[in-house]
Amino acid sequence: MEMALNILIGICTMGFFSWLGWRIAHASLKRSDEPAALVLKWVISAVLMGGWLFGLAKFAGKPGMLFMVPITAVVCLILGIMWAPTIGKTLFAPLTNTFDGGSVESDPTPFYAMAEAKKKRGRYDEAIADIRVQLADFPFDMQGHMLLAEILAEHKGEVDEAVELLEYFVGECDPGVVNGSFVLNRLADFHLKYRNDPAKARQCLQRVEYEFPGTEQADKAAQRIAHLQDDDFLTKRREPKKFEVKKNNLKLGLAKDSSAVQAPKENQEARAHQMVEHLTRHPQDSDVREQLAWLYAEHYGKIDWAIDQLRELTRMPHQSPAKLARWYNQIADVYCRFTGSSEAAKMALEEYIERFPENGHAVRMRERLKRLKLEARTSKKGRSMETGPSIENFQTE
Repeated sequence: MEMALNILIGICTMGFFSWLGWRIAHASLKRSDEPAALVLKWVISAVLMGGWLFGLAKFAGKPGMLFMVPITAVVCLILGIMWAPTIGKTLFAPLTNTFDGGSVESDPTPFYAMAEAKKKRGRYDEAIADIRVQLADFPFDMQGHMLLAEILAEHKGEVDEAVELLEYFVGECDPGVVNGSFVLNRLADFHLKYRNDPAKARQCLQRVEYEFPGTEQADKAAQRIAHLQDDDFLTKRREPKKFEVKKNNLKLGLAKDSSAVQAPKENQEARAHQMVEHLTRHPQDSDVREQLAWLYAEHYGKIDWAIDQLRELTRMPHQSPAKLARWYNQIADVYCRFTGSSEAAKMALEEYIERFPENGHAVRMRERLKRLKLEARTSKKGRSMETGPSIENFQTE
């Protein structure tokens, strides 16, 4: 029983080392630049080691054992000459790889440097040809499609072909959220810049909302749609500008009443209604909502309405910590400047700090917390409670 167990252990040990040797040999052959030479080294090494072990066993305990000393030196010398470069390369590979990049082949990537150089020299046809060669090997590369479309539209005047190229990329190449939204935004730029067609540009941005819902890119597209120029604006922009030159009053310095030369005051009531109407169509427009909040606070003294608008901004999804810090700081500004309540301002800042405790803006807010009472003490208090239009009032009118 004991003999059988020893035989089993011996077989398992030999099997393990045989498997380990095969794995090492296979990996070495795979990494080697000259696998045939490596196999030859192994064969020579095996013959030398086999002969040395045979001689060692034959002359063990006999006077001929002295002859094994020079034989051992010769064998070690030959093995050292054969394997020293390989061993040195293996030991110092981590160091040398930092300088030469190692022997691992990198993934093939398109090369557009020559095409861009020709573009800068005005050799657009040659640049287009080079880009098409690269796209033949990398048909799903976004950089090549964008570079080719820009040359076609900006330098060759072939806007239709450029638009068709980008439409093909979006529809057939599965670009993903980031690349897809970027290309659709560039398509919108082409429609605005070269075709003066805001309707088509709006459709491209709406595709971003439809194809990538609930993403940061969709929110940015909604913001851009809210600020997109209409057809009337573009029509007026194309018309030549006319400037009316009025005759100056030569005795203006002697006039007692200067009201005639003062700039007209903006109608804040109409401005507020325009903002409210705009937000009913584009509720994600953060810029207009921010302006409306300050109009409520500064012109109407409706602090609650102003805070509601700023709070609505802080609840918008996919907003950067920097933007959120701006709005939370503005909430604190409104409380300090118009109510003198440092406690309410403190709660707003602490809310941001709780959401982003490690953010750099949170560090600055912690510093601001120390001087909030001074800000509130020196702020203006008690604005008039004149009513202005709210989104709810506008919808019921």
